[in-house]
Amino acid sequence: MSTGSYLDHVKLATERRLRRLREVMEVENLGALLLFEGDPIAYKIALTNHFNSVLVLPDNIYVFADPALYRETLNESPWNVVLVENYTLGELAKKMQSLLEERAQSPRLAIGVDKAWGRARLSFLYVDLLEMLRSRGMEVVDATNLLAAVFDKPFEEELLVIKWISNAASQALEVVEQSLRPGMREYEVAAIADKVLDESGIVDRWFSTIVASGPRAASPHAKTSTRRISPGDPIIVDLGPIWMGYDGCVAYTFIAGQDKYWENILEKVENALLLGLEQARPGMPARILDEVPREELKRCGLPDYPHLTGHPIGGFYKPVIADFIDYKLETNMIFAYEPAAYIPGKGGIRIEPHILITQNGYEILTEFHKAL
Repeated sequence: MSTGSYLDHVKLATERRLRRLREVMEVENLGALLLFEGDPIAYKIALTNHFNSVLVLPDNIYVFADPALYRETLNESPWNVVLVENYTLGELAKKMQSLLEERAQSPRLAIGVDKAWGRARLSFLYVDLLEMLRSRGMEVVDATNLLAAVFDKPFEEELLVIKWISNAASQALEVVEQSLRPGMREYEVAAIADKVLDESGIVDRWFSTIVASGPRAASPHAKTSTRRISPGDPIIVDLGPIWMGYDGCVAYTFIAGQDKYWENILEKVENALLLGLEQARPGMPARILDEVPREELKRCGLPDYPHLTGHPIGGFYKPVIADFIDYKLETNMIFAYEPAAYIPGKGGIRIEPHILITQNGYEILTEFHKAL
């Protein structure tokens, strides 16, 4: 399937999502929703990667672009594209205020923004913009819960996009496995994985490809370096492909050559992951999938890992797999599942497949991990 075909699926999903979004905005008495570049939800609504901000109104959508982005924005987005010729705080606020002027005559216009952790990386420009809108009589409110209700899990047509991203990441891991050998540098391994993703049509990343080998693998999410891989090293390869706001997070730990110590720990982490997945089905509390692998790794004498056991992918809000989560798993929820073991000063093991909750249980979407 071509990227154009996947885009058609995204457009269908966006139309359905906007109907839900506007219904919730009306119930919550929200006059507008303002989203910014870097937020996966904004990409899904704008239907383009070329924009600076998106303003959703009950009857219209405006996509704002600076001169460097304007032509591409105009070609790609089906909505009203607003050129901000002099892209400054004052000019952007002026453009937005003119569009909101009619609605601002109500006692106080409420504008929702996305404050979810890890979703919207607001620059100082946009933080100041929100303050300026407040100073002009508008109320800026947290719309995270509203967005979480609308963008909780994918529609069927969006699952096709997620499976495409999962397949591309799987292929990247396969090629790394075939190419990896002692003596290579970490950045060379990262380049191999990135080449496969790029050639599949997924050229963006929501984090730079991670390759952490030897003792560096003991640091969760360490950045790729120039370190040369030694025989017996564990090598964590972690990929973050993203396309039109649909993100993935896929990882595996390879061993350079043979090493019984790390092979043993890899087997224990794999077993903990599979024990956790035995609990993956609709109606199961999400926290159980966090508790089971942690308890198993503790039983094996391995230290606890300092991060979530799982997190949503695709730019959606659920499910988070952690002990502080009180909701239950539902059909069509998708997430990256990542039990791990890190040995300070020595290295670490992390495995991270994409998981889909089905009507009767779960499906591993990343073909590479199905061998588990």
